[in-house]
Amino acid sequence: MFRSMVIAALAIALVAGLVLSAVQALHVSPIIYAAEVFEIAQPEVTAAFHDGHSHTHNDEAWAPTDGFERVGFTILSNVLSAFGFTMILLACMFVARDKAELNISWLSGIFWGLAGYLTFFVVPALGLSPEIPSMEAAAIEGRQSWWFLAVMATGLGIASLIFLPGITKGVALVFIAAPWIVGAPHPETTGFLHPDAQAVATLEGLQSQFVFATALANGLFWIVLGSLTGYVAKRFIKA
Repeated sequence: MFRSMVIAALAIALVAGLVLSAVQALHVSPIIYAAEVFEIAQPEVTAAFHDGHSHTHNDEAWAPTDGFERVGFTILSNVLSAFGFTMILLACMFVARDKAELNISWLSGIFWGLAGYLTFFVVPALGLSPEIPSMEAAAIEGRQSWWFLAVMATGLGIASLIFLPGITKGVALVFIAAPWIVGAPHPETTGFLHPDAQAVATLEGLQSQFVFATALANGLFWIVLGSLTGYVAKRFIKA
C-alpha cells in the first residue's frame, strides 16, 4: 500500500505542481519581477534590529539565474512540495476513513484540500502577509518559528474537530487561538524604505496585487491537489 501511495503521490504532485507553476508564471512572478526593479544595493552591514540580530547581504550568495534556471527550480520546488503535501493528505484521508468513517472521494478531497489551504497558507498569511522584494520583514528565525506554530496549531485544531468526540472538540479552539496569543513577529519599521516616494507607492500597489495573486494561486493548487488525491486514493490505492 505504501508503494502505491508513493507512486500516486508522485503523479499527483507532478500535475498539481505544474498547475501551480503555470498560475505563478502568469500572475505571481510578474509582480515579483516588477518589485525587483526597485531593489537597491545595501551596505555590507545593515542596521541591526532591536532584538540584537544584525543582518548582512552577501553578494556572493548563490541564486538561480533569471530565465530557464529560475523557472526550472521554481517548478522543481513546487512539485516536491506537492509530493510532500499529497503524502500528508493521503495519510489523513486513510486515518479519517478508518477512525472517523469518512468516505474518500474527489469531492471529499476538495474539502481536504481546503483544509490544507487553510492550514498551510491562509492562517499563516493572516499573521505574516506574503512579501515582495524590498519589503521590510522581521528576522527570518522568528517568522519561521511562528509559521510552524500556526501550521501545527491549525492542523491540530482541524484534527480535533474530526477525530475527537462530542464536547471534547472544544479543544480545537485552544489550538486555533495559540498562534494569535503568541503573536506573529513584525519588524520595528513596516512597509518599504525606498528613498523615492513614487517607488514606495508603486511597491505598495504591487504588494496588494501579490497578496491576492498568491492567495488565488495557492487556493487553486490545494483544490487541484485535494480533488486529485481523493480520486486517486479511492480508485487506485487498495488497503
